[in-house]
Amino acid sequence: MIPIGLLHPPGAIVHGARNGAALTDDLGLDELYAAMAAGDEFIAQVVKTVVPVCLTDCAIIRHRQGVLADCCADPDLPRALYAVTAAATTVRRWTTGRTREPRGKLGLALQPLEALIGHLRQLRQTLEKYAASCTSDGLRRLRRVLAEQLDEDYLARLEQHVAALYFEHGIHFSAALGTGNKADRIMLHEPPAAAKRLRLGRRSGTAFEAFDNFEFHDGDPLRAVIEPPLDGVAEVISRVTDNVQDFFRQLRTELAFYLGGVNLHERLTRSGTPVCFPEPVAAGANLMRATDLRDAVLCLNASEVIGNDIDADGSTLVVVTGANSGGKSTFLRSAGTAQLLMQAGMFVTAKTFRADVREGIFSHFVRAEDPTMTHGRLDEELSRMGEIIDALTPGALLLCNEPFASTNERDAAAIADPIISALLDSGVKIILVTHLYEFAHRRHLAAHGTDLFLRARRDAEGRRTYRLTAGPPEPTSHGTDIFRGVFGAADLESD
Repeated sequence: MIPIGLLHPPGAIVHGARNGAALTDDLGLDELYAAMAAGDEFIAQVVKTVVPVCLTDCAIIRHRQGVLADCCADPDLPRALYAVTAAATTVRRWTTGRTREPRGKLGLALQPLEALIGHLRQLRQTLEKYAASCTSDGLRRLRRVLAEQLDEDYLARLEQHVAALYFEHGIHFSAALGTGNKADRIMLHEPPAAAKRLRLGRRSGTAFEAFDNFEFHDGDPLRAVIEPPLDGVAEVISRVTDNVQDFFRQLRTELAFYLGGVNLHERLTRSGTPVCFPEPVAAGANLMRATDLRDAVLCLNASEVIGNDIDADGSTLVVVTGANSGGKSTFLRSAGTAQLLMQAGMFVTAKTFRADVREGIFSHFVRAEDPTMTHGRLDEELSRMGEIIDALTPGALLLCNEPFASTNERDAAAIADPIISALLDSGVKIILVTHLYEFAHRRHLAAHGTDLFLRARRDAEGRRTYRLTAGPPEPTSHGTDIFRGVFGAADLESD
């Protein structure tokens, strides 16, 4: 089968790190996948499988980025290719019972192959039509291989061979008598052409003509001679057809990922959302820098989304504090989603983004209270954290949103500090959104060189700007601002 090589170069060893089980829910990725699918159930299945697998090889990430950039630059290209592959995968394969006459079985095996040859020709022609748009290594290589291996002469000869196997001008075979006068050394030869059929009158004493359009009957002596080679040919044709269909299925799967990327790109750019292809950096560099970074899922649903600039290069712990409803959780989701999309080989919602690859992305967000009342919130939270710690590997990224907020601040700080410290020591990078001032303040005073503290800003009048700036944690989250907005200043003052 022709190696496709769109998702990764042929022969490349692909290592993908698995993410945390809760990441899809915590980042709201189902909405992202729905936007990518645009109503196509097959694309939906593919993107849900491919996107969450974090690539750790920067060369493969850049390979995918190149193909996706071609597809986004000319969306008609992936859509045309996908249409060809989708049609090819619907070619019907006929089932044949054991009792079916061999020539009929062969005919049923040939019919889908004939249709698939037409789709192969259409695929090659489509790539030639969009040759100018194929600038990436993946698409240029696929176009070149199809042009070389499936040129018109080859496909025409293949169609001639398939047509000949219908044996419209007779079946040409040879056999010898073996032990006990049984047929031996049976060989099926290339079928005679129509012109040759007119000269079949002269035969040596050891040859005879078996007319075409015959039907076997019980006890027919030719059955044992002709059936085995015809069955063999039918098996070969069936395997060839399987290989061609497998090629189209795999190509359709790989194209579905890129078409999903095109669908998402169109949705985002229509709303004016900035997108860019990020710069992946090899693991171990501890880099994350972005300009105008936005939450991709929020951008799908809101007309005005505020982006953030972040420079976390060299930081292994990013602590985000500040005003309630100030954009802290939105920033956390934007950073996690951008990391995920980068390691899937996609674009991100930012003007620029650079980060080192991580060994999986995990999340620990606030959960609603257990409706069965089996566990308290702290019990449930500690249990989830334990499961995450068991799954984490060195080099992973952990996104924490308001951990241990279900207990008092002193206890929460006592719980969080050793857990965070141990994870950092094991090589895990953490982005933490928290209202735990005691923990954040103590950590800030310790002045770890790899810690970065960000704060949700307010303007001079106390309004949220939804932007983060570097700064030490504050002892208040400014919840009174929200109170005034809901109940009015007079109510607050009289309290």
